[in-house]
Amino acid sequence: MKSVKLLLFSASFVLMTQQCVAFAAGASADYYKKGNEKATAGDYKGAIAEYTKAIKRNPKSAKAYNNRASVKLGTGDKIGALADYKKAVTLDPLYAEAHYNYAIARSEAGDFTGAITSYTKALALNPKLTNIYFNRGVAKGAIGDNEGALADYTKAIEANSESCDAYNNRGVTKNKLGDKEGASADLLQAVQLYFKRGLARAGKGDNKGAVDDYTRVVKISPKYAEAYNNRGKAKSDLGNKDGALDDFSKALELNPSLDLAYNNRALVRVALGDKVGALADFSKVIEHTPASADAYINRGIAQNTFGDFKSAESDFTKALGINKQLVSAYLNRGNARLKLDNKQGAIVDYTSAIAIDPKNPDAFFNRGFVKSDLGDNEGAIADYTNAIACDSNYAKAYYKRGVAKSNLGDEAGAVADMQAAAKAGLESARLLLKKKGISW
Repeated sequence: MKSVKLLLFSASFVLMTQQCVAFAAGASADYYKKGNEKATAGDYKGAIAEYTKAIKRNPKSAKAYNNRASVKLGTGDKIGALADYKKAVTLDPLYAEAHYNYAIARSEAGDFTGAITSYTKALALNPKLTNIYFNRGVAKGAIGDNEGALADYTKAIEANSESCDAYNNRGVTKNKLGDKEGASADLLQAVQLYFKRGLARAGKGDNKGAVDDYTRVVKISPKYAEAYNNRGKAKSDLGNKDGALDDFSKALELNPSLDLAYNNRALVRVALGDKVGALADFSKVIEHTPASADAYINRGIAQNTFGDFKSAESDFTKALGINKQLVSAYLNRGNARLKLDNKQGAIVDYTSAIAIDPKNPDAFFNRGFVKSDLGDNEGAIADYTNAIACDSNYAKAYYKRGVAKSNLGDEAGAVADMQAAAKAGLESARLLLKKKGISW
């Protein structure tokens, strides 16, 4: 079911989204039950058909009318939804949720006065429907009743002190009524709450929601550098690298000392293949925080990515000069040294990483890879085995151990490892086994 949204009555106001009323369970009519199931599954055309059958079977079913209306409204049939909601509240005048939904539909249709009436009826029947205060406030504002809107937004905030939308709209309303100080306080609170919610949404992987929240922040507070940075990070995670680049640049325009934005912009520039820009940004971070080992590690990783392994090795060495316990610095320097054909140096680095973190599967795998390259198949097998002990689903470790076993003449062990790699999802292992006619 699509969300049902209220109309926006001012460019400065936010849109409050309300879910259609939950479809009732345990209805007696089979058609009604089928309608609920199809609506839940997203088959809205089928749901409408089933509710229509239920209504024919029981013309006095207010719930069937209500649910059919919700589906119609969610699919854009405002006229049909209005008719069904009206019928639902006529059949059952005490049906609070139907009055509530009827109000949403009336607002969608631009009938704000009617929406206010329906919201008020719903609230009288069920005072727990506190979302009504916000929505009714929007409707009151739409007809110019700013005092009434202000009262409703205040009620909405009393019901939910974390309602960023209510603070935002109340702030805009106070501004319209000439209360500049009160408006400023409310809008500041809205900014803080949107920012907080943006962080929470991004933390849960809801980057679209985070972008929306940070956009609201910068709309209210256009000089909030951290909000641009955070929105850029969310955009980057959504794959919008160009949009992310713009946001990081805006953050740095507002705050040239915001190292997190330099770092984030550098990462995006690496992804876009902008070597010069990326290294310049990482260097800025180092310039601002020369005692930051992470800054050197990040620039070193970029150097590795762009193929400048000597510079990368130098950066990782500098990081280790600051903190000798950094596993990532040893691992990455080992990788750079391997690219520079310094295999013994790479082994030393991977061994150092293992000494600090003996549960690190990559350190064992990388050392095993170098040993195998040096012809030390037994040593490689031991390292791959340790990597697998750290991560039983390490497909590449099974594969490489299988190759090492084959080099030593252990074909049965090699096949068993290839099968384990295939089961863990490694396509190259599956293709090899298929070529040999061996199942996995």
